[in-house]
Order: sequence, then C-alpha cells, then structure tokens
Amino acid sequence: MDVTKDTLLRSADTLLAEARRTRKLSGGPVSEEDRAQLLHDALQLERRAATLEKDAASAKNGVFTGLRAAR
Repeated sequence: MDVTKDTLLRSADTLLAEARRTRKLSGGPVSEEDRAQLLHDALQLERRAATLEKDAASAKNGVFTGLRAAR
C-alpha cells in the first residue's frame, strides 16, 4: 500500500487532535508530575505531526517515496 499525501495529512491531524486532548487533560486535577508528563507527551505528538506534514509537503506525485523504498 502506497502512502499518499492525504494519508500523511490525515495521520498528522489525528496526532494533533490527540495532542490537544492531552494538553486539555494537563489542565485538570492532576499532579505536577503527571502534568509535566502530559505536556511532554503533547509536545512529542506535535513534533510527530509536524514531521508527517513536512513529509507530505515533500511527497512527489501524491505518493511519499520515502516510505515506499523502506518496504
């Protein structure tokens, strides 16, 4: 299965939504240790999403060749 720009962008959107939910949880009644972990996790999700968005922008002909070559 080829990985298309659309697939990469949908995955990035999913990660960003998860990051938003994680940040929202960090504002609730949690310990400082849990809050720090949640914020760290949200940041990691946002970084992964940014990487996917960058990959989608660099994809040629709608198919991300970097992942096809890795098979």
